[in-house]
Amino acid sequence: MLQAINDRIKGWLGIAVVVLIGLPFALWGIQSYFDDSGPRYAAKVNNQEISANEYERSVSLQRQALLRQYGGQLPIEEKDLRERTLTQLINQRLLEGVTFDDGYRISDTVLSGKIKQMFTVDGAFDRLRFESSVAAMNMSVSMYEQALRNELRTKQMQSAIVSSSFMTREEANKLAALDEQTRDITVLTFNIEHFSTAKKPSEEEIKQYYEENVSRFMMPETVKVDYVEIKSEDLSAGLEVDELQIKKMYEDYVASIRGREERKARHILLTVAADAGEEVKVAAREKIEALKKELDGGADFSELAKANSQDPGSATNGGDLGWVASGEMVKPFEQALFDLKKGAISDVVQSQFGFHIIKLDDIRSEPVESLESKRPGLEEELKADTVASMFYDISERLASTAYENPDSLDTVVEELGLTINTSKFFTRAKGEGIAASESVRDAAFSPLVLEQGANSDIVEISPEHVIVLRLNERIPSKAVPLELVKSKIENILKVKNGHEQTKAAALEVKSRIEAGEAIDSLKAEGITVDVITSLGRKDKSKVSDPSILHDAFDITLGEGTGPTVREVDLITGDVALVVLDKVNVVEDISQDELDLVKNAFLRENAVRAFSNALSSMKENADIEKNTRIINR
Repeated sequence: MLQAINDRIKGWLGIAVVVLIGLPFALWGIQSYFDDSGPRYAAKVNNQEISANEYERSVSLQRQALLRQYGGQLPIEEKDLRERTLTQLINQRLLEGVTFDDGYRISDTVLSGKIKQMFTVDGAFDRLRFESSVAAMNMSVSMYEQALRNELRTKQMQSAIVSSSFMTREEANKLAALDEQTRDITVLTFNIEHFSTAKKPSEEEIKQYYEENVSRFMMPETVKVDYVEIKSEDLSAGLEVDELQIKKMYEDYVASIRGREERKARHILLTVAADAGEEVKVAAREKIEALKKELDGGADFSELAKANSQDPGSATNGGDLGWVASGEMVKPFEQALFDLKKGAISDVVQSQFGFHIIKLDDIRSEPVESLESKRPGLEEELKADTVASMFYDISERLASTAYENPDSLDTVVEELGLTINTSKFFTRAKGEGIAASESVRDAAFSPLVLEQGANSDIVEISPEHVIVLRLNERIPSKAVPLELVKSKIENILKVKNGHEQTKAAALEVKSRIEAGEAIDSLKAEGITVDVITSLGRKDKSKVSDPSILHDAFDITLGEGTGPTVREVDLITGDVALVVLDKVNVVEDISQDELDLVKNAFLRENAVRAFSNALSSMKENADIEKNTRIINR
């Protein structure tokens, strides 16, 4: 699809659209980035620009990753995603500059080794997989290599920070002892249903609560929009394919299959150093030519290779090089090998390594499918490329026409032959039809559409579906009438008052426990008493509410005669008293536990140190954000 667009657009614009941002980015707010009224970059870090294209590519990659992780639903708002991505890019660019200035470097050897490690399959580097992965990120190989080099340089600095963290054995023992510590507690739970005698709130109380908390009872603002749309599926209807193009695509397919052909080869190598004298070269050539005559006379290639070849990697195996693909050998060797027929032996071949004699043992390649079997796929691919090109052209015209005529969609309709549609009412958070798309809702409630009354930027609902919209009708946010929420407020006040009564009863019992009264004498209807022994920090199953576990380890054993008591508000509305009876200290801590505690501490300390270092860098850096691009 992108190739078809690339074929249509040449020069710097084609490169920018196809290589850097791809079709989706070309359709996102085209004019908003190239309008003279604002900057054309996403941010500047110490006078180094982060381009709008790089930013949009990163946003797209982040969005795709989140959609895959969360089953097609974004777990955060689009604006938060865009802001978080820009922050990450700023941090990345800042770290790249600082690490370079501080002398961190990644050699070509290290970089190459890392790439090979990442893209090795079954023990061999998979170049096709590497190039496909890079292309999927809308990057060139050189762009990817530079990005990886920067990432590895940053990791060098992180490793340096991590290695500077340390922890003494005494500190590890103390932390491990705290981690392994258990507690004996008694929990008294006061049931709200028993202690609440709250009466139905009065009309005046309900009204007062409503007026004081009216923001909790608001109907959200809603809008209805007019829009025009372009869909790839509409463009493909009745599209006919060009038979000449189908033939050309099939020829390219056949050529690509042949280009992936592999050859099983043997060779005899007599090495000659690049700076060797003429006498050495002549002697080597005479010897290799003598070996060639022996082969022409019927000598065994493998035996001659074992006895004479100076290639340490293949000589012992009779010169066997295994399967060789195009691009894996030096040019003179490769050209001679691929000119041979199966079973043939080459003439003497000279390369920068010396003199070779090559034998072709076997040839293997993918079977070439017939035009008839490939036709359906080729036609589909051709149609997809044609539609993509048409989709881009029309979308670009839609973006520019809507932008140049912001006060109406009429000109768009006339010039592009589109139809104006009208949505149902929707809110910022929810909608139906096109408003089910978060990007559509964001555009509809943007200042450009909502306040200025202009046409929106072009909005991408999917890679094959874009729209431009404008405001049709707006219903501002307003308070829900008291009559509709009266019963809800009654319940809120009843629970609130009941909780206060329950808490008062719990506090009265707390005072009696602190005064030394036995818990057994305080048992009564509505109070549940649970004795929990050896409660660990992670023993959630032993308590009825997470707050009890938290408070049990948040209080300290009292120094006086009375016990230590803490009141806790529970999720259910009940109130609990947590009485700390005993702290159990572990005397013998295993080395494994000490190692776990130490490793956890060092990780946390390293993260904290790195975060502090980054904060310091940002304080001393000149950072300028283009907030317009975030709020697009």
